[in-house]
Amino acid sequence: MHVARLLAVTEVRSVPPDIRPFVDFRAAIEERELDEDEKVAILVIETTSSYIPVFIKDPISLEELERKLADQDAQLAADSRDALAPHLSQGLRQ
Repeated sequence: MHVARLLAVTEVRSVPPDIRPFVDFRAAIEERELDEDEKVAILVIETTSSYIPVFIKDPISLEELERKLADQDAQLAADSRDALAPHLSQGLRQ
């Protein structure tokens, strides 16, 4: 199983150009209109150049994220889970 690590939590406008297509693709799948000020967490699958954006504004639960990662034969690293948890719960309160 692959390991997914938190790379960054940033505004959409600050996502590096080489990662932005992953954000745009995820937004299209979720049928969401991107706001450049919206926060997004970027996960990277170790030893790959595969990135998984997680939108903070309308976040999924950590459990749902871990299920989605498992469907892709990946698991969230413990330190990344701990770092991401406050951002996801903050998004749920907004």
